[in-house]
Amino acid sequence: MKVAVVAIVRDEVSDILWWLGWYVSLGVDTIIVFDDGSKDGTDRIVADAACVHDIRLYRIESAGGSHTERHRKIHAEALEHLRDEFDWVGFLNVGEYALLPTHNTLHQFLDEMGGDVGAIEVNWRDYGYSGHVTKPHVAAFHTGPHHKAESSINGPAKSFVRPRCWSGQWSNVDYFDVAPYRYVDALTQDTVSSDTSDITKDRSQSDNNVRPDSHGIVEANRGDIYGSSTRDKTNAMQDWVRRVIQQGYARVLDALPSSDQLTPLPPSVPTLHVFSVWSHDGNCICVRDTKLEVADKSPIIRPLLAIRIGEATSRVFLTTIGTDGNPASINPDGNPHLLDFLSYDTVSTAEHRSVALRQTGNNFFLSVNSESLDESVPSGSQTFKDAEIFQLRPFENTAASDDILNGPTLSFARAALSQPVSLATISALAKKDLRLTVSVLPLLMDFLEDAEREMLEAKLPA
Repeated sequence: MKVAVVAIVRDEVSDILWWLGWYVSLGVDTIIVFDDGSKDGTDRIVADAACVHDIRLYRIESAGGSHTERHRKIHAEALEHLRDEFDWVGFLNVGEYALLPTHNTLHQFLDEMGGDVGAIEVNWRDYGYSGHVTKPHVAAFHTGPHHKAESSINGPAKSFVRPRCWSGQWSNVDYFDVAPYRYVDALTQDTVSSDTSDITKDRSQSDNNVRPDSHGIVEANRGDIYGSSTRDKTNAMQDWVRRVIQQGYARVLDALPSSDQLTPLPPSVPTLHVFSVWSHDGNCICVRDTKLEVADKSPIIRPLLAIRIGEATSRVFLTTIGTDGNPASINPDGNPHLLDFLSYDTVSTAEHRSVALRQTGNNFFLSVNSESLDESVPSGSQTFKDAEIFQLRPFENTAASDDILNGPTLSFARAALSQPVSLATISALAKKDLRLTVSVLPLLMDFLEDAEREMLEAKLPA
């Protein structure tokens, strides 16, 4: 069985990557994206994702016409061209995520449909803002896990279709004539309005503040029921999303104007310092399965590290080092930057030798919450309490810190910092070792002149 998902998108840069990752995690063989004139870089992210999964990007050459007419034409052409390659095709929008309470993949779910079923109509379950005033910078399904049990706008909405069963007749953008085959709901009952939760519709897509309206969204925003199944998907998808982001970084660096000449600096190369991170209560922060934990009850697997470059700086980079001496993945909740080195600014506190750690570029502080770290603070407060206070401690065993700093990646970083950092330098480094240059790029960005840094940031994936 082969399954495809088709979407028509426009200006979905903040959601498209996690949406793609959701369906990759559900085992979808191919995702087909029709870009309807995006201006925000959505198509670039889709193209990067196409390097790590079968994702096909088509740009709509629109000569005008209504939104409905364009969708009708695209859906009809998709069904016609895909009928010999795919057994099932789902037609969804970005912001719509298929929930499978009793199946791990869409293949498992669809395989239970009888041969007399030509299409499945699935309904929305609306997830509200879960207390957020503005849209967070992480995956919508992670930050909006609350929903109402019932709502007037949760009627049947989207379809999965067997292309060979389509009659060729057009009904509307979400309903496809498959007579004489059956059109059923997710429970294989002939189509009626259903409360079955199969498609979660994110209602927090707008970057604007919440605006009450007349369609029940305010009611859904209250979110009486916590649906952990949406948040649980985040960890399973992060490695794939990280690969796409790294692909985007590699694309940008590979396109920089070529420069093979590196000019060594005099001996005053910035020194790299490494610290372990400890909570206010005196417990070491460690990394377990990419998540940050307080190591108060179990052996420390890998400590969370803070790397500082030079002496007179408040900037540190959080990372952890794997057994091969290279950075291993860390995923602090609330930090959207899935990079090898995460930039934080230290903020002085009233406590001796203690600091708060604030994400560079926003006001979210690293915070100890029970036995985990959680930065997804919906208020965006600039204040901090005991839970946000840490100590950065040098390693007592200098051999241990030397092993960290002499690993392949940080050795490459030190060599990179031994010359003036410019776009020309970064281009030359990328030609030498593209993977390592992508890894250490956050460390190098601070040393670029403002104009070059802004130029590079504008090109890199958000």
